[in-house]
Amino acid sequence: MKILVVEDEPLLAMLLEESLADLGHESVTSAATVDQALAVLDSNPIDCALLDFSLGRDTTSAPVARRLQEQGTPFYYLSGHASLEDTDETPDAPLLVKPVSLDALKNALSAMGRTTRAA
Repeated sequence: MKILVVEDEPLLAMLLEESLADLGHESVTSAATVDQALAVLDSNPIDCALLDFSLGRDTTSAPVARRLQEQGTPFYYLSGHASLEDTDETPDAPLLVKPVSLDALKNALSAMGRTTRAA
């Protein structure tokens, strides 16, 4: 699976990439900002994504989530909080609470893989 990871904290992005590699996923592209993530989506087909919900003070990954939703690409939000602020601008998606365990990551990837194959 080709996976997009959107995470603004470099250490967390690296840990996610390592965890994905441990699970056998070597085709991982990372982006730290909304603009970088949208550029990746414009130039590379992906199968699924993991989106840090909060990308800095006043920025969320909602624009990336909307693009993924338009493309029919499955994604999970990542957050240090057990729930996200519910806004009309934020597409619904499952949430993984950080720190994400390897088992939770594996289950999320499995679920997104099933969604990708069903499309």
